[in-house]
Amino acid sequence: LAGKGKGKGKAKAKAKARALEARKRRAAEEACKPSRSEPRAKVLKRPAAAPSKAASRAAAPAARRRRSLSPGIPIPQAKPELLNPVGSKQRKVLILYTGGTLGMQDLGNGTLGPIPGALVRSLRLLDELKQPRMPQCFFVEFDPILDSADMNPEDWTAIARAIESWYYEYDGFVVLHGTDTLAYTASALSFMLENLAKPVIITGAQLPIFEPISDARQNFLGAVVFAGLADLSEVCVFFHGSLFRGNRSVKASASSLAAFASPSYPVLAELGAPINIFRRRLREPPRGRFRLQEIHCTDVLVVWVIPGFSDDFFLPLVSSRSLKGMVLLLYGCGNAPARKERFLGRLKQLVDSGVVVVACSQCTHGSVVLEKYAVGKAFMDCGVVGARDMTTEAAVTKLAYLLSKGLSPEQCRRSMGEDLRGEMSTEVTEFTINEPVTGLASL
Repeated sequence: LAGKGKGKGKAKAKAKARALEARKRRAAEEACKPSRSEPRAKVLKRPAAAPSKAASRAAAPAARRRRSLSPGIPIPQAKPELLNPVGSKQRKVLILYTGGTLGMQDLGNGTLGPIPGALVRSLRLLDELKQPRMPQCFFVEFDPILDSADMNPEDWTAIARAIESWYYEYDGFVVLHGTDTLAYTASALSFMLENLAKPVIITGAQLPIFEPISDARQNFLGAVVFAGLADLSEVCVFFHGSLFRGNRSVKASASSLAAFASPSYPVLAELGAPINIFRRRLREPPRGRFRLQEIHCTDVLVVWVIPGFSDDFFLPLVSSRSLKGMVLLLYGCGNAPARKERFLGRLKQLVDSGVVVVACSQCTHGSVVLEKYAVGKAFMDCGVVGARDMTTEAAVTKLAYLLSKGLSPEQCRRSMGEDLRGEMSTEVTEFTINEPVTGLASL
């Protein structure tokens, strides 16, 4: 009996211990549960077959993010085609074919025109691309293929959107473009692609690539080479062996193969027996994250001042509510007729109404210095901003870019006088010779 009582006592002790452990466990579980006053976390259910977000991005990041901006701005939806599988996989370049003479053919009636699919078939046959030292090149053709004379800010946005869509998949970009408005597109993209850390090289040709003698082949291959370099972090124009800053370039000839020039800034690189890159002329890589700012403001007017022009031309502009910006092309370093007081009065009315007026020079070389002459000083007093050595293409696109950001007229005027993308020279040392020797010896 004593043994049985002892056994029952042990069993009861074990049962009490188990019950105590169960109570502790339940108490711990209750403590972990959120109270009714606390917000409960939502549990998002997804189909079992659906891949994770990371897997989706890795599989097809561009296809999922690409979209049409508006009915008038189509973005290429086709998957980029690899032109040279033997190229180096360490560098990948995306080629965006927008149009231009480079890819045109004789249509049989004596005129040149684009034929969809013809250019990519020709580029596949280039022996220079079939080398392991060349970057892998992927090709996308825009639809429709445009003559550059038809380019407008919506098309700039389409090109910029395509670069944005594929930005993190490629190391550089080549834009094949017609030559007539190429400098405008280059300037516009330089402002639209904010914090750009990769090369965007724009090129074209004066003769089609299908001709026996053409500049298209060299321009295309040179653009691919520079787009594959990690040293560049800006929009550039490559033409006839020279690499120019995009917003410094102008079309200087309608017939010469050396069609482009950079009047106020030296070339960034030259393609010769060795490739010479002038690194001190390049822009520093940005520190911020890449982003796109579209240009949608097109209410900008360019006025080329000529002797004896009528002041009445400005009357409807003063009463216009749509005009947002004006670029004046003045004589020399920012001169205009001193006797035209009505002209200055009209400009003052435009500025007071909120129009941003910018003064550029009609000269190819040189800089606008409004404070140099009394007439120029009168322009400054009216609120006109000097563009210094900016090209007309850069001034127009920069003004449209700033207006599209929603800045006030005063903020636009201030930013027009600042160097944003290397489009203007700000560090200029000036000196005055007071005596025949003093000053010169210190240079």
